[in-house]
Amino acid sequence: MKRTLLLTALLLAPLAVLHTAPATDARIVIASEAGAHLDSDVNKGGGTDDTALIQSILDRAPKLGALKLVVDGAILVTGLKVHSNTTIECLNRACGFYLADNSNRPIIANATPQAEGRADRNLSFLGGTYNGNAEHQDKKLHPVYGATTAVALHGVEQVLFRDVSICNSRGFTLYLTNWRRVVLENIYINVDQVPSHLSRDGIHLIGPGEFVSIRNVQGRTWDDLIALNIDDFHADWDSEGKFGYDSGWRKSWGSAAGFGSVSDVDIDGVQADDCAQVIRILSRASRLDRVSIRNVKGTYRDFGVWITPYFRDGGNIGRLEFENIDLRPVGPLAYDYVPPFLFWFAGKMEQVTLKNISSHALIDDRPLVWIQPDAKIDRLRIDGLNVYDPRKEIGHTPLVRADGRIALLQVRDVVVQRPQATSPAGSLISTSMDRSALKAFMDARAGIVNRGKGMRGWPEGYDFLTSQPKIQRLQISGVVAEGLEHLLDHQTGTIESLDLRDLSIPNSTKAVHQSGEAKIGSLSSTSNHTK
Repeated sequence: MKRTLLLTALLLAPLAVLHTAPATDARIVIASEAGAHLDSDVNKGGGTDDTALIQSILDRAPKLGALKLVVDGAILVTGLKVHSNTTIECLNRACGFYLADNSNRPIIANATPQAEGRADRNLSFLGGTYNGNAEHQDKKLHPVYGATTAVALHGVEQVLFRDVSICNSRGFTLYLTNWRRVVLENIYINVDQVPSHLSRDGIHLIGPGEFVSIRNVQGRTWDDLIALNIDDFHADWDSEGKFGYDSGWRKSWGSAAGFGSVSDVDIDGVQADDCAQVIRILSRASRLDRVSIRNVKGTYRDFGVWITPYFRDGGNIGRLEFENIDLRPVGPLAYDYVPPFLFWFAGKMEQVTLKNISSHALIDDRPLVWIQPDAKIDRLRIDGLNVYDPRKEIGHTPLVRADGRIALLQVRDVVVQRPQATSPAGSLISTSMDRSALKAFMDARAGIVNRGKGMRGWPEGYDFLTSQPKIQRLQISGVVAEGLEHLLDHQTGTIESLDLRDLSIPNSTKAVHQSGEAKIGSLSSTSNHTK
């Protein structure tokens, strides 16, 4: 009998354990159970300010060693700080945070922002909506964070944003400097409130940084959807040749903001929805290397991809590759200080590849690739350019405008279709001395160029108004084109070696047009249309 009772007790022991109430894990906090009112709305705001309660929960992370806050509703806050080893998870995109009126600081910032060193690590943001309430934040600059952004992280490592919506930020939407190992995945950005005096970027990354993966970003911004501004335009050389940020940067973007080299950037899947600009890359002195940007599509108004040292005779870019780009222009233009374009190249670069670039249904004569007079490029490869232009009246702007210095320019596998053009116009590639756009750009930005005491501005810029294009080697191959007046319109400067191969063009298109001032060193061709 005793033996039977003992056996029964042993067999039933696991069942008793299963029916015992689970132990509470202090590291996991559900907002509603902790007393959050959850009476706000991620789209409209309102409700009870729960900043003190939510911040007190987030402040437990250092003592507990790890913290997960589960947000099961909409919470009104005036700004929160997150510590290392923190996860914020929202149940769906109706849950999240709304920034209260006149908060004038980020919805989310890291607890220890710093320009050097990375004290805050292992930060995860999963799901939900972060609404910056842009129209009800003023111009006031926070001494640490600068202009009001939705998320500001300075000095962080191992950061994850996944399935997150960020909308209506007054300044940048997601702003990071001094970072390492960042993953941004399935991010929706919507900037539909547009205070005119501030940049309205989506993802804005400044160095130093290493290893970032950006996947499936979709949305609308009134400035850059994604900006890799490695050391940005406030970084400059002083009168003694030292490179650094001026006081204007610290005031505008915060005392904790850093700058420096960035490497190992992987961007795959960008969908632009009526953005003013899509991608900007800004490098002056700091190094940008090993960058891959793929599968970018959607609509834009002014600039598809802008790569520049921005009023400096600088740039320090290693390998940069774009693949599968299909950005289509829509109107009206958002800016008027420079004509619109798909790609703009300026500054010093070593290796740039454009692969499978599409231009479908153009609405104007914007250049697809515009190589600026201050560009110094070792190798630029355009491998696969597909142009479909159904307009009847087409201007004389070239598809590729090469006004800078290039050691090797290779253009291959090009298809140009202009089925309704009334007459041939423009060219595939052109060199020229037209500097009107550059001069207008400099004049419009004179206040930025000629900055305060000790800052050099861009005195070299005016030299580029008279500099001539120079291409050491130009290879054009595998071209099928209609509706072009010339394949190459060489108006000025020097092409030391020109190689033409496998051209399929009608008799109405000249392979090469050369003006009296332009020089070609040697020519190799398999085309019967060279004149």
